Amino acid sequence: MKRASNATVVYLRNFFAPDSIAIAQAWDRRVGKLIVLISVSMEGNRSWKPDDGGLDVRRQKTWTRTRVDHHPSGYSDINYVHFPIDTTRQLKRAKADVVVSNELGLRSILSAFHCSRSGWFGLRKRRCQLVIAVSTSPWIEASRSGWLRKKQRSLLLARADRVTFNGPECKQWLLGLGVPEDRLAPFDYSADPTKIYRGELQSQTADCVRVLTVGQLIDRKGVREGLANMIEVTRQSPDLLIEWTLIGGGPLLAELKEVAMPDNLRIDWRGNCNAEQIRDAYRDHEIMFFPTRGDEWGLVVDEALHSGLVVIGNERAQAVAALIRDGHNGWIVEIDRADSLAHAISAYAKLDATERMKMRQQARESVVDRTPENSADQITSLIDQMLAEPRSDDSSHR
Repeated sequence: MKRASNATVVYLRNFFAPDSIAIAQAWDRRVGKLIVLISVSMEGNRSWKPDDGGLDVRRQKTWTRTRVDHHPSGYSDINYVHFPIDTTRQLKRAKADVVVSNELGLRSILSAFHCSRSGWFGLRKRRCQLVIAVSTSPWIEASRSGWLRKKQRSLLLARADRVTFNGPECKQWLLGLGVPEDRLAPFDYSADPTKIYRGELQSQTADCVRVLTVGQLIDRKGVREGLANMIEVTRQSPDLLIEWTLIGGGPLLAELKEVAMPDNLRIDWRGNCNAEQIRDAYRDHEIMFFPTRGDEWGLVVDEALHSGLVVIGNERAQAVAALIRDGHNGWIVEIDRADSLAHAISAYAKLDATERMKMRQQARESVVDRTPENSADQITSLIDQMLAEPRSDDSSHR
């Protein structure tokens, strides 16, 4: 019986993000051979430099379309839709035992066709096992509705041997599409280890609250609304000094820098930073403010918690809803209500130094199991389970 330790696995994704590299490196040590197929070296709205992490990464022939999604809540978001047209040829060349394909587009459709088609009319045993790795949330999917799309996704998911989810909200969404629970398995996101501050937590001055936000300055990330709320908080509490550092660039930067600030709100616009600069920023702050209007996860939440920052975030990010417990490692706030942010910041400001440090330690402890190694263990264990089962033919695989 073949096991993951001697199996060939092909992993298909849009591009290779820094957090994905760390997971794939751990995964590569657990399987016989890992091949990563990417559609593009890097998407146009990302500041990261392409990096293969020393792995077998192969670029596909891809046609890319830019799409603007208009969410029912009022924001717009630019997305890149990739059509990797040589997927079938690449998979034939790789001779995979297991294919893990991200998302529910063309790459997964072609992967399903390849894995199930072996011999005349595909009536023999399946050529290889297929995992479709889904990363989304019902909130994000609200801008991608339509009965035809839902039907296409349900049919595609029915062809997968297993389907993974990146969080509890994603799991519930997949169950709603008809995926049986016994075919679902977790495949957690994990923060980029190079951005995490792991040293001793630094004591902060009691007369100032130091807040950090990391993310693109785009409509979906909610920084415009977050800034309006932060201004209102400081105006209502003139004795409270907030120093707010924002890391990230984007089309809203010029607009946001023109906004008049109260004297007790000091903002440091740092623009795009490298991993070392981000790690140092985590070291020097005590609160991560994540005002996003919609995120399928939100890895900066993981990064901040690992680094010992209390997180104040909007529950429209799945990471906030899944990981944050009010008063324990942060607070969940409503992005459309300034009083919600005011309650969270004032609650933290009232804590003494010992209580603040305790909360920051609890932040670290809350994500101790969310590591690249554990994510790699999740997918490797799933592959072992799949390879141990008898392969079904296409006529009975539903």
